[in-house]
Amino acid sequence: MSHLVATPDAIRAYGDASAAMASTVAGAAAVDQVATIAAMVPVFGLIGQDFLLSYAGAQGNHLSSVAELAAVHAGTAVTAYEAAAGYESVDDASGVDFLSLSRDL
Repeated sequence: MSHLVATPDAIRAYGDASAAMASTVAGAAAVDQVATIAAMVPVFGLIGQDFLLSYAGAQGNHLSSVAELAAVHAGTAVTAYEAAAGYESVDDASGVDFLSLSRDL
């Protein structure tokens, strides 16, 4: 590959998609775990306490991982927006240099 073509609008669109994924995944992680476990206690009773304790720990780990995934998507969106802005600013600065050279000729 000898030529790199970056399209800032396409990079921003990727950032928009990543931001949307971050929002959706964060919504999935926003579960009231205490209410969920409290609703399960009457079903399992005293016999199921060990299971519920294990389930609560596993569910907590799962929700933590989902929140981390949402943060990764959000970070990807920010990076995409910054990259698009960087490409545009470098391109604009290079264009000014080329214009000044052509005027000097």
